[in-house]
Amino acid sequence: MSAGDPIFKSVFGKSWDKLPPVMKKHYAVRSNSNDRVEVRGKLDIKISPMVRLFARVSGMLLAYSGNNIPVTVVFRSDHNTGVAELNTPFYFDRTFHFPDHGDITFRSRMEQIEGNVLVEFMRFGIGWKLAYEWDGEKVILRHKGYVWRLFGKLLPLPLSFVMGKGYAEEKPLSDDEFSMWAHARHSLFGPTFGYAGSFTVTDVRCPE
Repeated sequence: MSAGDPIFKSVFGKSWDKLPPVMKKHYAVRSNSNDRVEVRGKLDIKISPMVRLFARVSGMLLAYSGNNIPVTVVFRSDHNTGVAELNTPFYFDRTFHFPDHGDITFRSRMEQIEGNVLVEFMRFGIGWKLAYEWDGEKVILRHKGYVWRLFGKLLPLPLSFVMGKGYAEEKPLSDDEFSMWAHARHSLFGPTFGYAGSFTVTDVRCPE
């Protein structure tokens, strides 16, 4: 199966052509390809004690906090997955370079469910369901709940009672840089985790 369009072209729909250059580089990975995009930056990371405990038990999330932490993220797809383009996975390989904990790698994969709605899957088939939007100034990731993939079905999962509801933004700074801010907030306990910082696109490999 040959490489198709960028996976996120159908996610953003008519907004794709309006995206600034850095966002098109960020989301350049095509379906069924060996494409690879790397970004590097630094993040301030805040993890609440409750989420830290959950992360250590499940291995699903980052368990450490820190300021100005160097981070490397690689975005990629799979070549010849043999699956429909709508379900082509978009992988996030994140490496957090903590000075006191060493390199911590956290991987997840996104799959488009319909239109601009995707699920970011972590371990055990548990995922965050979210909607992508471009509002003319920034990319917005809106919370649509948590799900558990079981026997091919997506079942609602009441993780909001532990994690709270997620939200994220990515804003272009230049043709190669963007800032990002993400958090989850619990209705009773307040912020449960948060990331804030900026990244530079350092490598784009999308061969013809």
